[in-house]
Amino acid sequence: MATHSMKEGLWLKSLLSEIFSTFSSPITLFSDNQTTIALMRNHKYHARIKHIDVQYHWICWVVEEGALHLVYCPTNNMVTDALTKVLPSPKVKHFAACLGLHAK
Repeated sequence: MATHSMKEGLWLKSLLSEIFSTFSSPITLFSDNQTTIALMRNHKYHARIKHIDVQYHWICWVVEEGALHLVYCPTNNMVTDALTKVLPSPKVKHFAACLGLHAK
């Protein structure tokens, strides 16, 4: 999932750079998967993850190039889950308020 989010973010950055001006700051991607973040920052487990496909290596390359900043966000704080998952009503209401969505 992180790969698709990264590709979308890089595409949007490229599009906005063509319309406005070049962005020098990296894209920030929030993830609740601590293992993914650890693997991106430290390749010490490389011998154990040889089976992981090209997408993993591409993400590592993008992180090393400085085009992406991967940040941990706990699942309970992942506001966008309200748009992508089935959640209990109180959590949906909380996340909707965080997004600035209010019922009239």
